[in-house]
Amino acid sequence: MRTRLLLSYSAVVLVSLIVGFLVAWVLVRNTVVDLMHQIQLEEAKAFQSYFQNYYKEHNGWHGIDDPEAYAMMNELAPKELKHYDLALIDTEAVIIMVENPANMGKKVSQVTLQTAAPILVDGRIVGYLLSGNFIDRILISLGTGVSDRAIVAIVRSLTIGLLVGFLMSTFMTKAILRPIVTTIAATKRISQGDLSLRVPLEPYRDMSELGRAVNEMAADLEKSQENQRLFLMDIAHDLRTPLSVQKATIEAFEDGIYEFNEAGVHQLKQQNTQLIRMVEDLRLLTLTDLGEFSPRKVSVEINTYLEEILQDFANVFAKKAITINFIPLSDECLVVFDPHLMTRVFENLLQNAFQHSPENSTVDVRLRCFINRVVVMIRDHGPGIPKDKLETIFERYYRVRQDDQASPEGLGLGLTISKRIVEGHGGKLYAHNCKDGGAEFVIELPYSSLGT
Repeated sequence: MRTRLLLSYSAVVLVSLIVGFLVAWVLVRNTVVDLMHQIQLEEAKAFQSYFQNYYKEHNGWHGIDDPEAYAMMNELAPKELKHYDLALIDTEAVIIMVENPANMGKKVSQVTLQTAAPILVDGRIVGYLLSGNFIDRILISLGTGVSDRAIVAIVRSLTIGLLVGFLMSTFMTKAILRPIVTTIAATKRISQGDLSLRVPLEPYRDMSELGRAVNEMAADLEKSQENQRLFLMDIAHDLRTPLSVQKATIEAFEDGIYEFNEAGVHQLKQQNTQLIRMVEDLRLLTLTDLGEFSPRKVSVEINTYLEEILQDFANVFAKKAITINFIPLSDECLVVFDPHLMTRVFENLLQNAFQHSPENSTVDVRLRCFINRVVVMIRDHGPGIPKDKLETIFERYYRVRQDDQASPEGLGLGLTISKRIVEGHGGKLYAHNCKDGGAEFVIELPYSSLGT
């Protein structure tokens, strides 16, 4: 990777310098040509009218190379241009008039023609004026010395730039690979179980985001590992207690301490139901994690359905003299869901309301129907939920504990499973605190009036 990255940087630098060389050469060439063209235009102004009139009178350049014509042109020239050494070039780029006979009939290059001053007759170019000194000296130098030296200077700059670019590429490659190598080494150690390791954040954004992502991953894995450890401890404790009680009860029956009657069977049945519920919670959570959760939906009349659940919970609420205030819908409303799974949801939420409600208080259960959803609101009048825990309470193994309470019962899976079940039906489950005290859990289930 280091070699490929270095070659990539070097290739970018080389291409950039080559493009820079070509652009620099074109700019230098155009700058020199434009400067010389401006000089020629300025100095040829005094001769423009003479050559324009000559071309019109002779209908061309016939006889322009005659010495008399050359002498007459010099007489018209200002004193400062007496030795201008003018050269006339036709439209074919051939020199047809010049003081130095050696240059007569030569064909000039397009670059030379670009520096000359054009002669316009009736709006078209009929020839070009150029200083003979330019032809003898400057233009020859432009074609050889100036051009060659410009190329040499640019090539030198290219070489220096390439060397500097290579050194910078080497430095940048090391600077970029250093945090990458560090991150790779850190991820290997994290994969080997060192979840406390964190990657130092780099000052530039992309590597900083990569380091932050790795750190968040390690933190999540560390939290998950800690949750699993606590979960194993909790499940061992929570399963051991009813199992121990069951064992003691059975041994008491065997020893004749307890009579094997209806009350004893009921006690065993309650303990067994608690164990089954714990195992079922774990099964549901596993199914949702694997994406294999598939509720068996049927049409349910929501008013009657909730009334039956609340009636079953009446004895539970009576332990703390809690009153249930149920506000049903005014009309029948059929909602499609899995009644068995949704019963688990409502039982979890009602049990939660029971645990956090003071004695002689009220639990409000309200139903509302909208165009596309049915909303069930379950509110207690307890201490409410800390603002920073409104989302945390739905995490697995999380259990709210008040300052004056012992550790809550259960595995801390009730709200997690409830949220998964509701979302598996395409709905939402969330909680908020009420202004006048207490917490309210809201269930939103999809509903279509066309299905009623």
